[in-house]
Amino acid sequence: MDVKVGTFNVLNLARPGERYYPDEAPYSAAEYEKKATWIAGQLALMRADVVGFQEVFHEEALRDVCSRSGQFPDGTVVAPGADGASGPRLGLASRLPTEPVTAITDFPAGMDVAVDGLALPVGTFSRPVLRTRVVLDPAEGTTATVFVVHLKSKRPIRDPQAPEHDPREEALGKARALIRRAAEAAALRFLVLEEVTGNAQPAIVLGDLNDGARAVTTDIIMGDSPSRFWPRDPDDRKAYWDRLLYSAYELTVRRTGRDVSYTHIFNGHYDNLDHILVTQEFYERNPQRIADVVDLRYFNDHLFDSQLSNDRRDRIASDHAQIVAEIRLR
Repeated sequence: MDVKVGTFNVLNLARPGERYYPDEAPYSAAEYEKKATWIAGQLALMRADVVGFQEVFHEEALRDVCSRSGQFPDGTVVAPGADGASGPRLGLASRLPTEPVTAITDFPAGMDVAVDGLALPVGTFSRPVLRTRVVLDPAEGTTATVFVVHLKSKRPIRDPQAPEHDPREEALGKARALIRRAAEAAALRFLVLEEVTGNAQPAIVLGDLNDGARAVTTDIIMGDSPSRFWPRDPDDRKAYWDRLLYSAYELTVRRTGRDVSYTHIFNGHYDNLDHILVTQEFYERNPQRIADVVDLRYFNDHLFDSQLSNDRRDRIASDHAQIVAEIRLR
């Protein structure tokens, strides 16, 4: 039995006629129709059983595009808190049975401990994380905990009083953004550990992490793996395996021996910012695994390099690729 899970940054999905950012004009009826049609078409191509969404401003709009896609006729489609006034939120669509979806805003306890005078100066997620349990195999009762996430982007957090092109303020702004993204990554790591440590509960993270597969912030979420000879105690090594996450990107590129993937292009840089991470229950080298990640598909034909093209991006298509991991239950 195969299950497909995906992640989709929809780029500011909002109802027509309603302003979603102060400096952005609302979508006209015609623009919204084009955008909804495009998103529904991508969902039809993805054919995923579970999809995590980023940048949803109105739950009603998410329900509309999912309905148009025909992929979730009797499933769950939610975007908690996406009321238009609360900024971009996360959403989830599933044709598989799910538990109630919860939104997590506050960081877990223990995040504010200071060491050497340093403590993380952030206490909340900029976009509340979604958590649910999805039934992967109703016949066997196999479930997986699913987290939908969208970490802080690399866009600088600037002092509005500073000159617009001040290089010192640009450096500080990027550092502020990194601090928030790193804090959110650590908080997400805490949530994952609460879910998977000391048990056989599978977990999947779907989302826009706004960094590469081996960036420090992504590494924080995934955790440290034991090396060949460390720790020496087998029980300690098992404890490490139990709390690790694995990148579907790395699992599949290792198998194919090539890498032609990217989910975002900015200023000539091709990056993988969108990720699907899984626990050891889906890791092909684990003899006790319940499933294998057998394929990872990238839907990025709509992306173009502005350094090589005179085309100008509109607001219809997303500026991110969609990715879908195919998981084969054993």
